[in-house]
Amino acid sequence: MILIVGRPGETKGKLYVFTLVEGEWKTDFEEVPVWFGRSGLTLSNRKREGDGFTPEGYFPIKRILGKRKKTIRQLEYTQIRKFHFWNDDPNSKHYNQLVSKKEKGVHSLWDSDIYELFVVIEHNTNPSLPGMGSMIFLHPWSETKPTSGCVGVNRDTLFKIVDSLDGNKNPFLIISFSSEN
Repeated sequence: MILIVGRPGETKGKLYVFTLVEGEWKTDFEEVPVWFGRSGLTLSNRKREGDGFTPEGYFPIKRILGKRKKTIRQLEYTQIRKFHFWNDDPNSKHYNQLVSKKEKGVHSLWDSDIYELFVVIEHNTNPSLPGMGSMIFLHPWSETKPTSGCVGVNRDTLFKIVDSLDGNKNPFLIISFSSEN
């Protein structure tokens, strides 16, 4: 389980990773700094395209994408190529989907370091409702400012987290409000 917590109105938070071992939760990573969207956290049902919020909620980890050849135990992994794009045009029938052709409203996944490796945060993906938010990822982030709505984390830490995932254990990600510092 990846747990990401943040205070209302703030753009920085903390990430924790836990593994269930013989009925007990073991801490693998704790208090890893993360950045949220420029507007902070919001309830998932209030997330809108372009609002700068990161949606809270429970998200199964199903898909990971990256530029390197990689295998992740029992999880879908797509190696990004120059022809991979993500569509964030609410008027497109491919809204909030990975696509393999350039079309209106797509963003290249090849041209940016933040897509070197990322976990798809399955917000508004199945079904994808127009305007309810797209391209929400857990991705590398080396800047000291908020993201556009994703969760940004140190690159090396993200690689270690992804290497620890096992699809047989039904991994999930929780983004939640916290009242603690």
